[in-house]
Amino acid sequence: MKKRLIFISGIILICSLLLCCRGSESDEGNTTVTYISIASEGGSEKLLGKTFTFKVKDNLDNDVTSESKIYINNQLIEGNVYTPEQKGTYSVRADYNNLPINPISIHVVVNEGIAFKHRILYEDFTGTWCGYCTIALARHDNLSLQTKDYVFMGIHGPEGTTDPWANAASTELEVLKNISEWPGMFINRNVVWPYDSNYTDMSLPLSMLKAYSRIGIKMNSMISGSIVNIETKVFFTENLNNLKIAAFIVEDGLIHNQKNYIGTLYGGTSTIYNYIHHNVLRNKLTGSVAGDPIPDSQTKALNEYAKTFHYNIPAGFNTNNLKVIIMVLDANGGVLNVREEKIGISNNYEFL
Repeated sequence: MKKRLIFISGIILICSLLLCCRGSESDEGNTTVTYISIASEGGSEKLLGKTFTFKVKDNLDNDVTSESKIYINNQLIEGNVYTPEQKGTYSVRADYNNLPINPISIHVVVNEGIAFKHRILYEDFTGTWCGYCTIALARHDNLSLQTKDYVFMGIHGPEGTTDPWANAASTELEVLKNISEWPGMFINRNVVWPYDSNYTDMSLPLSMLKAYSRIGIKMNSMISGSIVNIETKVFFTENLNNLKIAAFIVEDGLIHNQKNYIGTLYGGTSTIYNYIHHNVLRNKLTGSVAGDPIPDSQTKALNEYAKTFHYNIPAGFNTNNLKVIIMVLDANGGVLNVREEKIGISNNYEFL
């Protein structure tokens, strides 16, 4: 089932291809266990010698790990932890009541040289008016339970709806990603996280989390009155070309009622009152939401690139909840590494 809605002056509802709110019949009132999923907590790629911990859930978000059998390359392991002794790729599956499951792969790598912590980006095109967008919100909650190595950005809109946080930067991102249906979910900007009723399977984003990155990011920001000055530095440990840097201001902890059409989520109520929204996009810091070019001369091995941003904090924004998100993108617009930090706080490179 798919619903398309557009709000005109907050009064009239008409059908439109511009606004969509997706769903399926299985979204509402499904109480039957039909499949299971398995995920590797903390990501599916790790350095040799690190331990993988697996979690098995059914489609109703029940944790059935202790009742499942887990197989690595078709060999049963004891419990749900495994420490590989060789680098390579391993196939992982689980068995619980003979329910269907999609196996996942884990990757074991060896690090050579300087490396940094890697994070993935989860962008959610959402709206407080969008009752099916709670699938994307539940995915955020479940991903948080399995890894902290990701950065989330909630892109609210579109402009003209009742969502209070739509803005020009949100619209620019919607155009960039050709968003015509809500929710729209992307990992590292270029990989679509397909919409369906499955909000427990984290294998897609976790499969994109790497054991390390060759790109390090750090930030130093200072507030003077209503002005925040942000100095960003990016360190490269290998020669790269055609890169871009994109930067955004987001506000965490914004509260607003959220529509909900998913009967199995958040108590099944049609409205979630006083829902806390995470990392809501407020504005861009770079000239384009797609990023500003980094000169190739600055992206050579052992080089450090620096860029400064200034932002005038509008009245009504909660300074204590504002964050800066910095990402480095490749020539195709895919995110290579990303980091967030509260304004007024400085951090250092995260060497491994």
